[in-house]
Amino acid sequence: MPRAGRAIRAVALGLGGVLAAAALGTPPAASAAGNLYASDWTQGAVSAFSVDSVGLPAQLGTGITSTGSQPAGVAISTNGQTLYVANENQGTVSTFSIGAGGTLTQVGPPVLSGNSNSTTNSQPYGVAVSPNGENVYVANYLSSTVSVFTIGAGGVLTQQGTGITSGSAGPGWLAVAPNGENLYVTNYTGGTVSTFSIGAGGMLSPQGGPISTGSGNGSEPENVAISPNGQDLYVVNHADGTVSTFAIGAGGALVVQGAPVPTGTTIASGPEGIAIAPNGANLYVTNENEGSVSTFSIGAGGALTAAGTTGPLSGTATSAQPFGAAVAPSGQYLYVANFALGSISAFAIGAGGMLTAQGDAVLSGSSSGSGAYELVVSPDQGPTAAEAATVSPIAPAAVFSGQGSTPGSAPIATYAWQFSDGTRQTGPLVTHIFHARGRYTVTLTVTDTDSCSIFGPFTGQSAYCIADPAAITSRVITVPSPPQGSRGSITGVARAKPKLAFTLTRGTLAPSLVSVAVTLPKGLTFSSRKQDLARHIVITGANRRPAKYAAAVRHGVLTVTVASAQTSLRVTIVSPELSASKHLVTEVKPSKHGKRHKPVKLTFRLKLTDIARDAMNLSLKTTAR
Repeated sequence: MPRAGRAIRAVALGLGGVLAAAALGTPPAASAAGNLYASDWTQGAVSAFSVDSVGLPAQLGTGITSTGSQPAGVAISTNGQTLYVANENQGTVSTFSIGAGGTLTQVGPPVLSGNSNSTTNSQPYGVAVSPNGENVYVANYLSSTVSVFTIGAGGVLTQQGTGITSGSAGPGWLAVAPNGENLYVTNYTGGTVSTFSIGAGGMLSPQGGPISTGSGNGSEPENVAISPNGQDLYVVNHADGTVSTFAIGAGGALVVQGAPVPTGTTIASGPEGIAIAPNGANLYVTNENEGSVSTFSIGAGGALTAAGTTGPLSGTATSAQPFGAAVAPSGQYLYVANFALGSISAFAIGAGGMLTAQGDAVLSGSSSGSGAYELVVSPDQGPTAAEAATVSPIAPAAVFSGQGSTPGSAPIATYAWQFSDGTRQTGPLVTHIFHARGRYTVTLTVTDTDSCSIFGPFTGQSAYCIADPAAITSRVITVPSPPQGSRGSITGVARAKPKLAFTLTRGTLAPSLVSVAVTLPKGLTFSSRKQDLARHIVITGANRRPAKYAAAVRHGVLTVTVASAQTSLRVTIVSPELSASKHLVTEVKPSKHGKRHKPVKLTFRLKLTDIARDAMNLSLKTTAR
């Protein structure tokens, strides 16, 4: 980070003093790929960029002033509407609203950060937004404190208290755990990382003492990031030329995982910035002194394996001085802030996380005398869930559709269904069987190809996705008993022809009855005789009057279709259209009451089709009495 010594070096390189830059003209509309923002430490400004479909940034205007001196850390609110910038030399935090196309508009004057009314003795660097979008945290290097702000309407910040001590000297950067329960702060001067628990209102409580990173007090830990699964924390050590790995345990406690891993070719590589891909597969580190970017793969237990180095990013190893790094929410592009060149480099992320330069670096400010410092990419807009029941839930198999869901910044990848009877399914169209009457909650959650849903990947400072409750939707389904009046009976004696009679009444979600298909079980058949069915079938409608109908037997299934929709149908079929098999007759013994015989008890199947509701089918199984 450009402390006093680095500021002198910047002047020696001819980067100039602190300039105030303003937005010029009307910026073009941003593409669907989102926006990129960079703090310009030298010019005292923050610049906005649109990003095209192949990841190339294009500056909107020539930089928006932060009204502060030497802006460092940047972070975006979880709703994607506000940008926060820490101003090192003024001891303040600036707030900008993000408008159409990614344009910035300052919201009120910068607010003080630190534990006094002075604007020069806090020296804030890192800034982070909590995953729930309610708080902003700022690390104050000079006062060795961490400030807590609440986010109000319009993104306005209100400081809570006067800051809490970081427990070690020179806090520089910080990261919030994805579950929002802990905050981690790197202490540049002390060579340590501190842990805090986050309580009500976002307030902090120290958890244990600071833990050493690298070789000890001389390691100069810089930026920090957390794996999206919340299991591992990574810290770059500027003086040691390494990145340290910590496992996050119960209560957020940190446990050192192995020895720090070198980030460059020598101990003097000077790692500065760090970024983790949204899928948690790769980690990237900028090496200030070698002008390069190192790629690591993240394996089991968060272990890092070097996968290659890209650079130098300019003609000589020291002329770029890359600081901040940020990965696009899609995981397809990496952006690097080149402090000494005042530019932003873009890289395509390929197989294994490897980098390929995308075009030429673009200026980060109004001139080549700018000093690009930290970067943040606007979060993706997640998908919106929508569900519909395409078949009545009173059917044994109800069909639910999520095909009405709409994507946000990326296509929908998964549809996750949860039923309150304890079952889960996936897919845009699912079939579910309700085994009992009652009220059931059906919940659909959609996730896009960038892992955006209700929440999305979070690696410490800003969310990759806008927190949007629209990615989940629920509805209550009422499953009644089978339609009232659905009765079936087969009557008759062994030496006579049986009689089948039943009544079907519309269900709650089946407004009309149009046709009935009857399939008889083994032991009972439709007569194969060429009979006039109308003579042996009686259909009565809701008004108890005979209804006009057509009847046909095909492949052993009788289908009766009425001329007009009914709320109930009484169907009676008598001999000779029904006949019992010989096997069935032999099982019926004469009763003790003379020539009478016991009734035949059978099971038959009824299939009701409601043509008025897109051929909604309802199958009932009724036991004859």
